[in-house]
Amino acid sequence: MHILRIFFTGIVVLIVTTVSAQQEPIFTHYLQSPISINPAITGTTRNLNIDLLSRLQWVGMEGAPKTFSLSAHTPWASKKVGVGVNIMNDNTRPINNTHISGSYAYRLRLNDDITLSMGLKGGFTYYSASLTNLHIINPDDPEFMQNEKKFYPNIGVGFYAYSQKFFAGISMPRLIQTAFDKQFDKNLRRPLYLMGGYNLTLTEDWVFMPSALAGAMVGVPMSCDVTAQFLYQGRFFFGSHYRIGDALGLFFDVKINKELSIGYAFDYSLTKLSRVNSGTHELMISYALVPKWKF
Repeated sequence: MHILRIFFTGIVVLIVTTVSAQQEPIFTHYLQSPISINPAITGTTRNLNIDLLSRLQWVGMEGAPKTFSLSAHTPWASKKVGVGVNIMNDNTRPINNTHISGSYAYRLRLNDDITLSMGLKGGFTYYSASLTNLHIINPDDPEFMQNEKKFYPNIGVGFYAYSQKFFAGISMPRLIQTAFDKQFDKNLRRPLYLMGGYNLTLTEDWVFMPSALAGAMVGVPMSCDVTAQFLYQGRFFFGSHYRIGDALGLFFDVKINKELSIGYAFDYSLTKLSRVNSGTHELMISYALVPKWKF
């Protein structure tokens, strides 16, 4: 089938081009801000989705990462496409990265149940480093005499297959490797992400929704997030989250009404960092506006 050849060719291209240091910011609520990871998810729901996420990592440790994300995406009226935008700020003192991108996806029906979406994203990263505020041994070191500010372009690509029962995706949200400073190995490398999940109806009220997200990057240890999520009465989401070898967490989300959802997640470090921090806290606010056009 021609469409499947396109899909698998895209997968091969993504894998081959993953060659080379910062990891992309990943939320415990990554399914509430999916277009930052995979642009092909853009517009795959029936709503205009607006999601706000904040993540305070390793609270209590000086200079700990803080990440904030605002995203919105929607299906386009009478078209098999979706459009979206994502703004993310990732601050790990003294380095601050602000990522701004727009995304576009085109959907193809493979059969009555399964849809394939292919997505692109484009944008830029604003990088800044407050080097003059650091306490260093040699205050006359020329490498720390002035702050750094730079803009870098970015493009990304992804594929996403889904139905009422499952989803699976592969993406590379950063195709352009960005080297801020080769001397100190400060760069944003090309990540490759694989994600998947399944909805298993247990009873009339309960649905079990396991999912996983794996990220790979040359020169950086592979990451893998495994989530066991339950949905109760179509309104209450809760479960546990395990980032292999790194953290274990719990989360709880609730639909206030048809449009508004809120959520909270807590991660506990499983590494030696647990001795110097009180955990990671994450808040989520999501708003879904049902459009007047037919999906």
